[in-house]
Amino acid sequence: MPRTGHPLFRVFPVSCVFPARVDSDMIVVGVGRMEICSYDDTEALSEAVDVIRAGGVVGTHFGTVFGLLVDGSHAGVADEIMSIKGAARGHKPLAVAARPGRLVELIDVASLPHEVRRLTEEPWFADRLAGMVAVRAPAAPQVAIPEHLVSEVDGRRWVQVFDPLRMPGASELIAAMWAGGVDWVAGTSMNESGRPEIVDLEEAVDFGERHKLPLLFQPAAMHEASGSLPILELNPDGLRLDRHGIIALADLEAAIGAPIDASDAIPAHFPPMAVPPGLLEGLDPEAATAELLRLLYPLYRPA
Repeated sequence: MPRTGHPLFRVFPVSCVFPARVDSDMIVVGVGRMEICSYDDTEALSEAVDVIRAGGVVGTHFGTVFGLLVDGSHAGVADEIMSIKGAARGHKPLAVAARPGRLVELIDVASLPHEVRRLTEEPWFADRLAGMVAVRAPAAPQVAIPEHLVSEVDGRRWVQVFDPLRMPGASELIAAMWAGGVDWVAGTSMNESGRPEIVDLEEAVDFGERHKLPLLFQPAAMHEASGSLPILELNPDGLRLDRHGIIALADLEAAIGAPIDASDAIPAHFPPMAVPPGLLEGLDPEAATAELLRLLYPLYRPA
């Protein structure tokens, strides 16, 4: 039975989650069993890490969306993810969860123009901005990133990275993966290819049951938006938005103080977080990114 004393986690009575659908008193979505389990349950975390280290897939709650986590160093994870999400996904690379202080190390900063390179040099870029966007950029040639975590376009290798440490719940699992020797934590959204990402618990449990996946869930309401992170592309031609997401384009531009080309951006399935008018006005990027994180994750504590 999961521990429930931690102030950020609790176990739901099943009637609060699936009224008139399940007979048991409690459901924990855990490894190899259907229950509702908090990330504070160290036993469940340990079991989840064991599954991932063995090449398996674990479902998790990223706060704004449900996703799938794997050990990206396993050669078979691309096929495993494709078998879950459908053949239409192909072998598109997974996003890499960057360890603290290492996000910029995975990027070929030298290939970027001065105005984009300047962005990566700002302390708030890796510390705050990358907690609310996924960053797609040329991969650092000196880093041995597993081949199935990079894509090659026009002769250039690309990697997609994000900072998970601001994300409630999931950050506990990812930190446990790192501590358990999983160096290349990688993830993707929980959904069949071509379908919207899953933001609802009942849909997540249905997905887990269909694909026989363990699922760790954070039940507390700890976010102010639903959906995936926007994808900010650091391109040798400038800043581009690859996909819209939980932070609106105008708010991203206001936060970083630079225009972003969104002419070819993939639309989001859900509306972005509502930012009070004028909140970011007059703020420098360090303060503006902190405000956006505070809104997105109300229990976020600045480092």
